[in-house]
Amino acid sequence: MKAADSVLVLAAVAAAGIALSQRQHRQQLDLQAVALHQAWITDAASSPDLANLWAAGSGQATPEYTNLLRANRVMALLCAKFRVGLLNQHALRVQARWLMERPIGRQYWKMHGAFREEEATDGRTRAFNRIMSDEYIAVSDRTTAAA
Repeated sequence: MKAADSVLVLAAVAAAGIALSQRQHRQQLDLQAVALHQAWITDAASSPDLANLWAAGSGQATPEYTNLLRANRVMALLCAKFRVGLLNQHALRVQARWLMERPIGRQYWKMHGAFREEEATDGRTRAFNRIMSDEYIAVSDRTTAAA
């Protein structure tokens, strides 16, 4: 192997290492942001004063809003797990179906799914939203047909 080839291989390995390190750092930041989000939802759902403040702007009664916050908490956790690779598409679909089989999951997606799609910043989050939307539609169709 020529010295120039060795340098190219070394540069490629270094670049791959830097890319992997940046990806892992981004995943850690994502998980830290999710932890903060989860803590905020816990506070908002368990504090009547805070829940009343946020519910007032939503046009919903506080108990309904609090339940939607809890559904948001599950949704955010599933999204984070999918984004960092702890759930593959099949496992996410199973979890999404389970969530959408509950009325609060469907109510949350009906009210906030479009916003989640609008705020998606990357392909992984858009894939998450597609799966959630697919399962929402499938379960809603089944629920409507059974009624």
